[in-house]
Amino acid sequence: MVADETGDEEMQMPERAKRMGANINTLVGILSIASSVGMGVWVTANKSRDIEDLQGWRKDFIVQTEANSARVDQRLQAIETRQSTAEGDIKTLGFRMSASEQSVGSVLASIKDLTSSVNELNGM
Repeated sequence: MVADETGDEEMQMPERAKRMGANINTLVGILSIASSVGMGVWVTANKSRDIEDLQGWRKDFIVQTEANSARVDQRLQAIETRQSTAEGDIKTLGFRMSASEQSVGSVLASIKDLTSSVNELNGM
């Protein structure tokens, strides 16, 4: 402490160092800037790689979806073919049933005629 003309003591600031060297704050600042730039480069590289991976996955997914769609279409066409064949078979069976019923009806009519003829012959 230095006394002034009045006798009061004043606090004086210590003098600053005259050399312009690197101290710990400078090193920490440079290190943080360098690490920030490095992390920025790393994040950008990973982002680009992830986007490329996602685009590749999307292309694969579209191809797989189209293949599945084609298989479903083929199965549907096969089922429709079988259905139309089955409908034709049902119509054929319906026609055969009608023809069989008509045959049975005519056989019954013939049997009635035959029975009446036999009864007439027996009754004479």
